Amino acid sequence: MTPVMSPIPVIETERMILRGWCGHDLDALADFFGDERNGAFIGGTKDRAQSWRQLATFAGHWALMGFGPFAMTLKDGGETIGYCGPWEPAGKHDEPEITYGLRSGYHRRGYMTEAARACVEYAFDHLKWPTVQSFVDKGNSASLGVVRKLGAKLDCETTLYGTVPVQIWRYPSLKSAEVTA
Repeated sequence: MTPVMSPIPVIETERMILRGWCGHDLDALADFFGDERNGAFIGGTKDRAQSWRQLATFAGHWALMGFGPFAMTLKDGGETIGYCGPWEPAGKHDEPEITYGLRSGYHRRGYMTEAARACVEYAFDHLKWPTVQSFVDKGNSASLGVVRKLGAKLDCETTLYGTVPVQIWRYPSLKSAEVTA
């Protein structure tokens, strides 16, 4: 695989900036991955050192693939509240997805739907994906709410990594965000 090494774009939504990762995002990511409620849907919690490796994985995905999850930051104050974006780790499935996660203190405010909408549009319009999907644990009511709000349709159920049962939801084409390089 040839490294892509292109600049990470910035996506601006009504309330957020979706951008590349920085070292100072570690506290927010450690907060997300250390939360028991989040851990139930991501294979368990992670400590600070494991969260650092996940941050490096997100950043490195951009270098290797030319796309990856964005850091979700609030326009008002700049706090990092989660991640969202295109994702295709080796061994996961045969096509990429839009992955996302939101820190617990920011649920039920529409942030994830806003970010996912922008990332779905980015995947269709800029990455030229012919189809866009998300993998959702059928017990994750918050994620099911996001995909349904965005008009995604249940495609099928599958198992990731040989043990993780998920539903695959496919999105229609959406229009919502302004992307700048």
